Amino acid sequence: MKRHCLTPLFIVISMIVLILAPLSAQGMKEQPSEQRVVSLSPNVTETIYALGGENLLVGRSDYCNYPAEAETLPSVGTLYNPSLEMILSLEPTHVISSAFVPDELLAAVEQAKIAVLSISAQETFEGTYDLIRAVGDVIQRQSQAEQLIGEMKSKVQAIETKAATLPKVTVYMAFDFGSFDSAATGDTFLHEMIEKAGGKNVAEDGQYWTYSKELLIEKDPQLILLSPRWGASEEETIREFKTTKPYSDLKATVKGFDADIVSRQGPRSAEALQIIFDLIDGER
Repeated sequence: MKRHCLTPLFIVISMIVLILAPLSAQGMKEQPSEQRVVSLSPNVTETIYALGGENLLVGRSDYCNYPAEAETLPSVGTLYNPSLEMILSLEPTHVISSAFVPDELLAAVEQAKIAVLSISAQETFEGTYDLIRAVGDVIQRQSQAEQLIGEMKSKVQAIETKAATLPKVTVYMAFDFGSFDSAATGDTFLHEMIEKAGGKNVAEDGQYWTYSKELLIEKDPQLILLSPRWGASEEETIREFKTTKPYSDLKATVKGFDADIVSRQGPRSAEALQIIFDLIDGER
């Protein structure tokens, strides 16, 4: 994990640790053999449930909403700004996160003598299996992890085999548009999923989940897959996209998709691949 120079935020976090760490340590001494896990990422939470380790979870992020029973757990805040105070109050033995959680916060959690696993595997679809294995190792569900991965690989192979016999469809997968255009670029696992499902990702030449309007118009894809905006329905998001310049100039079919399933790298990724395949297949 990267380490940075001390900042005012890190100093404040360190002060909180010094105040609350003794309380956390006291709880760990009382039950030294009990594993208590705080998940800071939705895909980590889903993976823990899929591996049968839900009884180990004592906390989650605001975005951990699947399965539904996960929402009954205490929340420690958002992906980008979780509360260190809340994390420590739950007296975890382990904190697990994927991308986007600040390194400074994870460093402060480690300073409180809590084991931290930070998983960043969003560049490749194969990274999905690495994430599941890593979580399985922490919660001692290795055999369950391998079984889940085997089942997922069988489903993925079946979809790839079918897609290979069908004509390609040019695809653009968008997560935001307007002032900031966010898309599944070539350095993401979703790029691989589009290709596995029989699509040709027009944003393959983009990086870091961003793409330019000019290139999108130039590429003029056959199909645009659009994630509903926060607080808006799929229909409202599609209507806004199709009536906003320059997107309104595109001739593509625009379809919505469930971003919670598709964009979360984890146990539902094989299901997500089937969703993408079905959306693409309708344009052949």
